[in-house]
Amino acid sequence: MRQCGRNIVDLFRRPRGVALLLVVVMTAVMLPIVTDMNYEARTEFDLAMNYKKKAESQILAQSGLTFAAIVFDLQKQIEGLLKSSALKELGLQSFEIWDIVPFDTSILRAFSGSDTFADTGSILSAEEDAPVTGTEEGASAPMVDEGDPLFDFPGDFKLEFENEDTKININLLDSAAKEAVARTLWGLVEPQVYDFLFLENTSRREFVTREELIANIADWVDGDDERYLIGGDERSMYEEFSPRYEVKNARFDTIDELRMVYGVDEVVFRLLSPFVTVYSSGRININKAHPIILESIIRSYAKDKNQSMFYNEDIMREFMGKVLARRARDGFYKVDDFIAAVREEGVELEPAVASQLSAEGSFYRIRVRGIRDGIESYIEVVSDKNFNIYFYREG
Repeated sequence: MRQCGRNIVDLFRRPRGVALLLVVVMTAVMLPIVTDMNYEARTEFDLAMNYKKKAESQILAQSGLTFAAIVFDLQKQIEGLLKSSALKELGLQSFEIWDIVPFDTSILRAFSGSDTFADTGSILSAEEDAPVTGTEEGASAPMVDEGDPLFDFPGDFKLEFENEDTKININLLDSAAKEAVARTLWGLVEPQVYDFLFLENTSRREFVTREELIANIADWVDGDDERYLIGGDERSMYEEFSPRYEVKNARFDTIDELRMVYGVDEVVFRLLSPFVTVYSSGRININKAHPIILESIIRSYAKDKNQSMFYNEDIMREFMGKVLARRARDGFYKVDDFIAAVREEGVELEPAVASQLSAEGSFYRIRVRGIRDGIESYIEVVSDKNFNIYFYREG
C-alpha cells in the first residue's frame, strides 16, 4: 500500500505531466477568448474600412454634382451654337449632351485614360523660361509637363439627368395657370383604359370621379375652403380619417404628398406620379415629354372631341406613333412645329395650347451616385440650367 502511494505522488511530481495538463487547460480557456477577440478586431476593421469607403463615395458624389455644373455650362454653349441660322436646318435643336454622352466615369475613363492633359501652369512657366531663339537653326520648342489623366482617381461617379419640364406641375393649380393645369390633368386620366378606377361599383374605399379627383388635387393646393368645380366644403371629406387631418391649402412639398389627397390611393398614385412634378417652369417640353403627356395635351386641347381616336385606343396609338416619328426625325424647333405636326395628322388644337408648351427644358432633376469598392452614396437635386438648386437630398 505504501509503495502504491509513492508511485502516485511521483506521478504528480513529474514536470512533464504537469506542463501538459497546464497547456491543455490554458488552450481550452484561451481559445474562445482569442477567437472572440479576433472576430471583434476583424469586425471593427471592416466597419472602419466601410466607413472610409462610404466617406470616399460621398466625396465622389459631391464631385459628380460639381461636374454636373460643368455639363450645364457646356450645354448652354452648345445650345447657343444650335440656335445659329446655319444649324437650324439640321434638326438638332432638341439636342442635349447627356442624351449622347454617358456621364459614367467607368466608361469615360476608357476614352480619356490613353492620353493625358497638359497642365496650364506648366505651359505658361515653360514659355516664360524658354530662351528667345528666333528662327535660328537648332531652336527647340519649350518642354511641357504632362498633367494627370482627367478621371485618374479611385472609385467612380455616375450622373443622370431628367427634364422636369416634361411633366405637369401640380403646384400651379394655385396660380393663374390653374385652369390649364386642371385641363391637362383631365387629359391624363381621360383614356378609357382608366375607367375601372372611376366606376361607381369600384372597390376603392375613397371613390371619386375623374372630375372629383382633379378638384381634390386643386383644393389641396389652393387657399380657399370651397371645392373646385363642384362646390361645397372641401374639408368634409377628410373628417372620417383617423388620425384626422385637414386640407393643406398650400403647395405640395413633394410628389409623395399626393397620397394624402382624398381619392389618391396607391393605384391612382402610380398612375399620376411619373407624370407630375412640383418643380418646373410650367411649360411642357414637347421635345422630351413622354408620349402619355403629349397625348394628354392633344386630348385636352383638341377642337373636335368627337373624333374616333379619342374613343379608340388602337387609333390613338397609331396617331401618336406618327407624331412621335415626326419628332424623332425632325424635332420641334418651336411650339408651332408641334401644332403643325398634329394638324397634319388630322387633329386641330386650340390656340391656347401654345402658352402651355415649350421646345426646350429649364428645370432638371440630377441624380448622382458615388461608388467606391461596392459602397454607394447618392445625391439628388433639382436645379435650373444656371445651377440654382431648388431641392437637395443625399444618402
